[in-house]
Amino acid sequence: DVNTDSIVMKNTSMRHTEGGWPKDVDFTEQSDVTRFRKKAEKDESYHNAIKNLGPIVERCMKQNNTVDIYEQYFEDDRIEHCSEPPSAKGLAVFRDQSKIKRSATSINWHPEIK
Repeated sequence: DVNTDSIVMKNTSMRHTEGGWPKDVDFTEQSDVTRFRKKAEKDESYHNAIKNLGPIVERCMKQNNTVDIYEQYFEDDRIEHCSEPPSAKGLAVFRDQSKIKRSATSINWHPEIK
């Protein structure tokens, strides 16, 4: 027998016609939107958030600048196919020593050292 605490859950929703604006901002009124944006852009946490997003956005942009694998780069390029079917083989098996069955939720091959 296991005693667990019960959790009260509540489902809520928000209608996103244009973003998640605060209740005191009417997004259909341009003056309200402009006033809110100016106020938010003066906040120090906004500047920190933008600075932290920079490397993430840069990485995403670089991913989108990859080579188009479907573009025909060479006119007379002949494709030679190998007659052997592709194959793969497992190099290591990790076994969970716990008696309780559980699944892996995250695998980190190269943890970042902090």
